[in-house]
Amino acid sequence: EQVENLKRQFDYVSDPLHPKYGQHMTYDEIHQQVLNKTIENGQIVENWLKKEQNGDELRITSTAYKEFLVVETPVHVVNRLFETTLSTYQHQTKGQITLKAKQFQLPKIIDDKIDHIVGLSQFPLVRDRRPRSILQQQLAKKRQSNAPRLFFLDNDGTHFLFVVQLICFNSRNASNAVCDHFQSFQILLQNLLTLTKPLIRTVTRTEANCAVCRKATGSISASCDTYDLNDDSVLCGFFVDAVGGFFQPYNVSLRSEFIIGGKQMFSDYTIQPFEQIPDTTPNLLVHLYNVNTSNSKERDPRNRQAILGFNSYYNRASFKFFAKHRGKNYNVRIGKVYGTDFSNKSLDETETSLDIEYIAAMGSGILTDYFSPPSTSENGYIEFFAQLAQLEKNKTNIVPLVYSISYGGNTRGFKIKLLHNIDVNFMKMGLSGKTVFVSSGDDGVSSDDSVCRQEFQPDYPASSSYVTSVGGTQLVPSKTNCRYISEAPNRCLEEIVAYTNLLTRCVITSGGGFSVYDSAPSYQKKAVQSYLSSAGKRLPPSKFFNRSNRAYPDISLLAHNYAIVVAGNVDKDGIDGTSASSPAVAGLFSTINDQRLKLGMKPLGFLNPLLYKLAENQPNAFYDIITGENNCNKKTCCSYGFKAQKGYDPVTGLGTINHGLFMKLLTQKGILDTQHANIYATITRVSERETDETKFL
Repeated sequence: EQVENLKRQFDYVSDPLHPKYGQHMTYDEIHQQVLNKTIENGQIVENWLKKEQNGDELRITSTAYKEFLVVETPVHVVNRLFETTLSTYQHQTKGQITLKAKQFQLPKIIDDKIDHIVGLSQFPLVRDRRPRSILQQQLAKKRQSNAPRLFFLDNDGTHFLFVVQLICFNSRNASNAVCDHFQSFQILLQNLLTLTKPLIRTVTRTEANCAVCRKATGSISASCDTYDLNDDSVLCGFFVDAVGGFFQPYNVSLRSEFIIGGKQMFSDYTIQPFEQIPDTTPNLLVHLYNVNTSNSKERDPRNRQAILGFNSYYNRASFKFFAKHRGKNYNVRIGKVYGTDFSNKSLDETETSLDIEYIAAMGSGILTDYFSPPSTSENGYIEFFAQLAQLEKNKTNIVPLVYSISYGGNTRGFKIKLLHNIDVNFMKMGLSGKTVFVSSGDDGVSSDDSVCRQEFQPDYPASSSYVTSVGGTQLVPSKTNCRYISEAPNRCLEEIVAYTNLLTRCVITSGGGFSVYDSAPSYQKKAVQSYLSSAGKRLPPSKFFNRSNRAYPDISLLAHNYAIVVAGNVDKDGIDGTSASSPAVAGLFSTINDQRLKLGMKPLGFLNPLLYKLAENQPNAFYDIITGENNCNKKTCCSYGFKAQKGYDPVTGLGTINHGLFMKLLTQKGILDTQHANIYATITRVSERETDETKFL
């Protein structure tokens, strides 16, 4: 009953056609008026714990309305309270040690008062989901060949940059030293536009700058880590002169030269098609999406934004270097950090650096907080919601209004009860005026195991009906659907689906599809039905997905070739992932919230009903993505997936955003005009109960 009421109130304040639109409730109001039974249940559980303490050490920390109880106590007390035995386990590859119970018992007095327990029977989160780098693309697949393994290829307009793993003539990886007989790399550069005679370049053993990963420094050492290479592997990094500048398509052929027994011998060729596009930087995003950053120095102090991170290292030095060099025009500001795991330097920092750098740059001038919940369970979301509730408890805190989450997994890997609990908390966030963006995944219709199955594997929480799911795109040279930016003067670029592609070196495929459990929410039924009707025979077989369920993503943004800073001061480009598009778009909407607050308007809150209504009445607010599909994953391309087309599709959603037009439409008190972006008209809402003119905003 409580959850039904929560859902009803959530729908009211999120529906731009409802009289209660934007009338968000405070954390206190939600628990006093909607979830008022929660505190009673929490008190019963807390009383039971204290009664059963029996003089043992037992510390209980509760949130204001006791929806979360955090219990700290010795092992023997846990064993007694829950009639169990905690055993010690160690992660096979990470070495992490934890205590877990195979089973436990709850007494009847509290059994129906508890929805979920974390840290008792689940294994802690050991997450290694990083945004993928061009360095990790399928060029690196193991194969029975003595061709050098080309991990990275780039063109700065005057030089090609190569990063290559050395393979000896006998097809074995070079180990602990450069191969004895290795002499040089030979390179053929075939311009596919001019079709002139290939350019031949030779890079000597000395010029190849090869190093054993164990002993490597600088960029070679960082690349060894990025590729996950063994310590004994040999990696080489070098430049060769380029002719033709940017945007020239090439076939690049690379082979190794050996002298064996006085004879010149060559390895097999590695052949890589290549076409340069600009790095994705804050400047490029600003130009591509019509962003105005003129107000970044005068932000509303009530406005903050946040990143949610799991098992990742947060390197302040990287952020400061990014702020000085990549974000110097964007007034990037870091706020508070909640949690402790973020300080573990043994954890990967790529995800955290990417997320914080781009939400801070695109949300220029807005303080960015970072949540790092303790990894006591298999997902980490419950711990985050407990952190957020504790933050709400202290009324002096300024709680962020916009959140970006770059993590997720196969929906079928979550227990239904846990999904329900997470969704309830997402509804609470929306009802209190918060906006949650989630990356839609990087494996198309597959899950992260990259297997083609008879049923698609939708991502969660991307497929939740209570978040805004963000897909990914990429830019390609084109002759149609042209977009022009100053980073590529006079060059027609088309924004298409981000999908695994050797030519563009994109190594992810935008996640999308249909939820396993959630039926289609009312806000998207019309758009999704239009897609299903028009797609016709282009749809995958019906057994692969449930066409009646929630479709995702909702919107998209560039997800290819991001330039970030890691390791304190190391520029790293070629980062791909919807874990880039989500924080970037979150920052953009933070700036809209900021302007609304200055004008005395409410924050946007849960966006989806507004987004789909905007797409219907103001289609120019979106850049429609009509090229590409999501049948690929990081290892292979499957027979079926969804294809992009005009209007909504479960590949890139409604498209990418025209931020300037969004800002204009959403920061003027009035009613949107269906014909002209700068004129307002009436949208009439008719129901059985009422006929009135309802403000769209």
